[in-house]
Amino acid sequence: MKNTKKILLPLLLAVTLLFGGCGKKFDPGNYVKALLDNSYKNDSTAFVEQEVGTKEQAEELYNEGIKNEVDAMLSQTSVSDGLAEEYTSLMKDIFKSVKYTIGESKKQDDGSYEVEVTYEKMNIFAPAVEIYMDNLNTYTEEIAAATEDTTEIPSEEEINEKIFTILKDALKQSLDNVTYEGEATITMHVELNGNMYSVNEEDLKNMEMALFDIDAFNDALSQ
Repeated sequence: MKNTKKILLPLLLAVTLLFGGCGKKFDPGNYVKALLDNSYKNDSTAFVEQEVGTKEQAEELYNEGIKNEVDAMLSQTSVSDGLAEEYTSLMKDIFKSVKYTIGESKKQDDGSYEVEVTYEKMNIFAPAVEIYMDNLNTYTEEIAAATEDTTEIPSEEEINEKIFTILKDALKQSLDNVTYEGEATITMHVELNGNMYSVNEEDLKNMEMALFDIDAFNDALSQ
């Protein structure tokens, strides 16, 4: 897994989405909800209602975020289009399974807002890594046995396809049995720059790290 890049943060695509008013009263809580719902749930309802953008823009941002995730996982390798599509579908299912609730907003002296978000971390990647490693070891033994008895050895492309199929299946199995940690809270800062609002970039990074057990997966990728 050394040639697989660490998971990106597609939510950062939303950093460039600024709220300039457009005649609508600004609601920081619903603004944060709009960004999270669109990025993870593919739900553009609040995105459109808060006039962050159009339904078409919301869909484009969501698809771009998913594509970034899949590209990150499959970078520096080559898999079939069919397997890449399976990864795309799987990442959408994983994102839809996140749990968060938007809490109260507090206006600050400088005009910015603090928005409290309650979430439950999804334990999906650590279990997936364990499943992946077990199944990968089995496959490695099969390849070794094929080498010894002169059975036709798969090509490098076939081996690569199999390895990433094993990873995909491990993630799917982990998702089917996913568990969550207890509720915790994180504060999102909605900053005012001129007459434009945007969510603090570092908070967006922290939000995704809070929602998933990403560290466990990234640690395995670096081995």
